Amino acid sequence: MHNNASRSTTIIGTVLIALVVGIVGGGVGAYLLLSVQPTGSAGGGPISLPPRTQTVRVVTDEDAIVKSVAMVDPAVVKIVATTVVEPTDPFELWFGGGSRVQQGVGSGFVFEYEGRKLVLTNTHVVGDAQEIIVQLRSGEELQGKAIAYDRASDVAVVEIQDPPEDLAVALLGDSDGLQIGEWVVAIGHPYAYFDHTVTVGVVSAQGPRQVGGAQGNQATRNVIQTDAAINQGNSGGPLIDLGGNVVGINSMIYSPTGSTVGIGFAIPINDAKQMVHFLIHGGPWVGIQRVLPNSAGLANYLRLTTDKGAVILSVVPDSPAAQAGLAQGDAILRVGDAEIATGEDLRRAIFSHKIDDTLTFTVQRGEEQLDLQVTAGRIPRNQYQ
Repeated sequence: MHNNASRSTTIIGTVLIALVVGIVGGGVGAYLLLSVQPTGSAGGGPISLPPRTQTVRVVTDEDAIVKSVAMVDPAVVKIVATTVVEPTDPFELWFGGGSRVQQGVGSGFVFEYEGRKLVLTNTHVVGDAQEIIVQLRSGEELQGKAIAYDRASDVAVVEIQDPPEDLAVALLGDSDGLQIGEWVVAIGHPYAYFDHTVTVGVVSAQGPRQVGGAQGNQATRNVIQTDAAINQGNSGGPLIDLGGNVVGINSMIYSPTGSTVGIGFAIPINDAKQMVHFLIHGGPWVGIQRVLPNSAGLANYLRLTTDKGAVILSVVPDSPAAQAGLAQGDAILRVGDAEIATGEDLRRAIFSHKIDDTLTFTVQRGEEQLDLQVTAGRIPRNQYQ
């Protein structure tokens, strides 16, 4: 009995404590609720919460994209190239067909070189044009002239006649520092109508690729591959990194349909810098016109004791290479310390030097390996374009 009475007393005490805690907690909760909630209207209507007045921003790569585009876009131009095409079909000539005027639209961007503000674009945009119109970001249209271009590399330089003093310029970056997966942005004028269009992607791959040349033929070229959408009219426009630096010139796409399928190619800006210097100054030039990657079959045919290097197919007569003794059938193994396997390797090795520099060519000729000294010169104007 004593135990039952004690147990009843304990239960009653616990209930009373719970009731006290509940009443106190409820009062405190009601006080807090009323102290933080806004008061209702004077008419005693429902409580209305104040509207949200601030926007939450999450800082991501998108902010870098916006800033990088803002830096470069003022320097991006639209290029309208007019070409007069003479008829070549005899039936067209017979039935009175005359010259046809064709207009092509591409992109480009203003950059500064040795104190001059010039436009960098693709040769296939301006190479054969009789008239070039450069449209600035403001909409102003100015006359342009292709002062130098190269079909093999697809790099062209256009000079604007009477450019404004405040003409914006793009900063040229370092394409050698690009990494696979890095964000890049393409800016241009796709399909002629969609001015200053921005597309975003990543560097999908880089290095030598079998891509279509300027004339549609396949060639091994050093390129930046990206999945940023590149379409007709984007050619010549800049590919930029998230720092607002131009890292490439949008040049071509791979597409079974003619529209982007996420595989586009840009000329690395470091290669373009070298080509600009070569085009404007006419060198460094050695006079080796064509090379072919060596192979076991080619080495056997030429009786070479190695299948390494790049085999010379032709040398310009009286050129620095010819004067140094380089000849058709020689396999170029090295230029200085640079290993040579393709024409692209050879071009980059030569362009890393200056006019009047002496370059050491290590070549295989039959069973003999030779070191020949070639002094780089200036290219005769009829040897390119």
